[in-house]
Amino acid sequence: MSYKETQDQITLCGVRLLPRIGTGAEERGAVQECRADLTVWGNFEAAAATDSLDGSVDYCRILQTMRETAAEGEYVLLETLAYRIVRGVLRGCPVTRVRIRLRKSPAVLSGQLDFVEVTVEEP
Repeated sequence: MSYKETQDQITLCGVRLLPRIGTGAEERGAVQECRADLTVWGNFEAAAATDSLDGSVDYCRILQTMRETAAEGEYVLLETLAYRIVRGVLRGCPVTRVRIRLRKSPAVLSGQLDFVEVTVEEP
């Protein structure tokens, strides 16, 4: 395998998540749609050379991690959900870095803005 100065990226765009999220208990009483773009970094050269999932990243596994994390509890802050998703993907997938852009359209701000977005990247 050759040395690479930069790592490859895979991005899942427009992922629909349905967490219970909001600053008040009433807001968390029902799921709210959030959308996410999640990018992972790694070296996928071997996977490309063999045209095999071995050495690559299973998109379905990432998607499952994102959805399970969103559904597993209630969140007050978008930031909390973003960090939990990023850390879950890092733990469960062969990647070196993860970035998520997570957004929601808060009902209390309807008509004032399209959405609020948080970006988190680790490590």
